[in-house]
Amino acid sequence: MIGSVFHYFHGTEDAEQMAKLFYTLFFGFFAGVLGMVIKQESLLYNTGFLDSYTLSPIKYLEPDIGKLLPTILMQRLGAAMLLIVLSTTYLGGVAAYLYQIWSGLAIGIFTSGSMIRYGTKGLALIAGSLLPQQLILLPAYLVLSVECCELCKAMYFRRMSGEFPGRDRGRVFLKKGLRMLFCMMIIAAGCFVEAYMNPPILKIILKLF
Repeated sequence: MIGSVFHYFHGTEDAEQMAKLFYTLFFGFFAGVLGMVIKQESLLYNTGFLDSYTLSPIKYLEPDIGKLLPTILMQRLGAAMLLIVLSTTYLGGVAAYLYQIWSGLAIGIFTSGSMIRYGTKGLALIAGSLLPQQLILLPAYLVLSVECCELCKAMYFRRMSGEFPGRDRGRVFLKKGLRMLFCMMIIAAGCFVEAYMNPPILKIILKLF
């Protein structure tokens, strides 16, 4: 999925931005892994993070989709809307990069914590928790972050340099807006997958723990 995103942007200026954001995501991921490995005593064992006491109740929960889906939509789309709003300010690019670091950090902490606590069984927990929704959400947020960075650049930095005349700015803003709307639709689709497909998969996998 992410490879398809890179192919879509290949040869464009956005491709360079995509690569930078992708590397930022991986930097956050490895920082999360390293932090968990170094501080596993305080972050993992002293907090009960992912222990059996925490996981056991989830095995028997019957999720209320009517409540779960709106909650997921508010969280995912709320974060996306915040990125879009901030992209209209000088902080747009910074916000996009910080979001990718945060996302990578969260995934890194979770994956390394699962592996440290459960060994190879942790792979099943990782897959059951992150898939299949992250196959949709990660690329969608990456593309959205690219558009946010480019919109911020077009509104402030390119305008200052005179690179875009007025008529070109309007066309660029429309193009970016349509792409952002498309990203929001993909993120919403990922939320439906997370609400309807992920809970049954996770419950099956949790029977191993």
